[in-house]
Amino acid sequence: MTLLIVIMNDAEKNASRGMVLLRRYTATARTPPLTDLPEELIMEILLRLPARTLVSLRSVCRLWRNLISAPDFIRNHVRRSCLRDPSLTSLRIACYNSLPLSDNGVIYDSFGILSVRSIMEKPFEPPKVDYFSGQRYNRIVGSCHGLLCFFYEDGDQNTHGMLWNPCTGFTFQSPEISGQASLCGFGYDHLSDSYKLFGILRKKGPSGLEFSTRIYTFGPTSSWRRIDDIPFGQSGVPTDDPFMPDNMEGVFFGSSRACTINWSVNQQVVVYFDLGKETYGHFSLPDTDSDDYFQRMGTYLCILGNCLSVCYEHLNAQCWFVWQMKEYGDVQSWTKLAIIPFHPQLVNLGSPLQSLYISESGELLAISPSLRIVLYDLKNGSINLPDSINLKENYPNLSQSIGFRMAYIYHESLVSPNGLQSNSSKMLLQKSKFIVS
Repeated sequence: MTLLIVIMNDAEKNASRGMVLLRRYTATARTPPLTDLPEELIMEILLRLPARTLVSLRSVCRLWRNLISAPDFIRNHVRRSCLRDPSLTSLRIACYNSLPLSDNGVIYDSFGILSVRSIMEKPFEPPKVDYFSGQRYNRIVGSCHGLLCFFYEDGDQNTHGMLWNPCTGFTFQSPEISGQASLCGFGYDHLSDSYKLFGILRKKGPSGLEFSTRIYTFGPTSSWRRIDDIPFGQSGVPTDDPFMPDNMEGVFFGSSRACTINWSVNQQVVVYFDLGKETYGHFSLPDTDSDDYFQRMGTYLCILGNCLSVCYEHLNAQCWFVWQMKEYGDVQSWTKLAIIPFHPQLVNLGSPLQSLYISESGELLAISPSLRIVLYDLKNGSINLPDSINLKENYPNLSQSIGFRMAYIYHESLVSPNGLQSNSSKMLLQKSKFIVS
C-alpha cells in the first residue's frame, strides 16, 4: 500500500508521466507488480486522490482507466470529496461573460475559472485564471457535482439543455425543444440518481406568448417532459397570477432528505420544486412577519456551509444581511450569519452581494456588484477587498459579466450523468489566454 501511495504522489506531481513512473517502480526485483495488488485496494487508494489527478491517471493503464471511469467509482468519489474530505476536490469559481464580438451582433461567450483556495490563502497575489471561450450564447442555469448547466438558445424559437464538466472536458447536449427558457433550474435527484433540468419555456403562439413547464432528465434515452406549472403567483402564495421570482435561475439544495430547486419570490418567501417527487412547495424567508422586507433589495439565494442561505441589501440599515437556514424547510431555523456594512467600493443599490463560500476558519467569500472579491471575517467583522483580485480592473475579459448571477461555485469532479458520452457539437468552448482586446 505504501508503494502505491508513493506512485500516486509522484503521479500527482506529474501525472502525464504516470506510465513511466509505473514502469520505474515495478521494475525492481523487490517490488511486486501492481497486478498482484487486490483491485479493491487499488480502488480504495484511487478514491483518496483529487479529481484532476484522476483525470490524468486514467491514461496510466487499462485497469486504472476502467476503475476511474466506472459509474460506482465516480459516485463514491463525489460522495467522499463533497461530504467527507473536501481536499479531494478543488473548489472553483466560474465567472461568466457574454459580449458582442463585432458590429454584426455575434455573441462571444467566455468563462474565467478561478481557484477558491488561491483566493483564500493568498489574497494579495493575482490568482491564475483559466479562460474558455466560444462564439455562442449559453445562459448559465446552475452547477451541481462539478457540472455546469446551460440553456443554449438557437435563434428565437428553439433551445437545448447543455452540460459541461470543466475538469474532464465532458459536454452533452439535450434534444432541441421549441421555445426559450424564462424561469429555470438544475440539480440532482438522489431518489433516481439522475440530473434534471427544469425550465418554464415561452414561445409565440396564435394568441401571443405561450408558457409551458418542462423537465429533462439527462440520460441516454431521455426526452423533454411536460409537468405541472408552478401554482404560485408573484406574492409567493397559491394563485393563478404570473409567477415572478427575484431570481430566475433557481438555486439547487441537496441533502439525503431533500433535493430541491429554490426561488425567492417578492423577497418574502422561497418557492421550491422537489426534484424527486416533482412537486412544489414554499416557506417564508426570515422576518417576513414584519415591515422589514419593504427595505430589502437585491435578494440573493445561495448555499453556504451546506445550508440554504439568503443575502439581501437593507436600505435603512445600510448593510447586507446574510441568513442561513440550519434545517431545510424549517422557518424557525433561520439564523443570522452576518451583517456586512456598506462599503464605498461595493455599493450598487438594488444589486445583490453574491455570497459564494465560507472557509473552515470562518471567512466569507463573496463577489460584489462592482465585481470586487469580498473577504468578510465572520469572527471579527473585518472586510478585505484585495486589489489583486479586482475582477473589473485586473481581468478585463470578465468585466462585462451580465445577468443576475455572474459567478457560480463548483467542486471539480469526474461526473458525467449515467455514464453519458460527450455529444455536443454546439458548445465549443476552447481554452485561451485572452478573449478580446
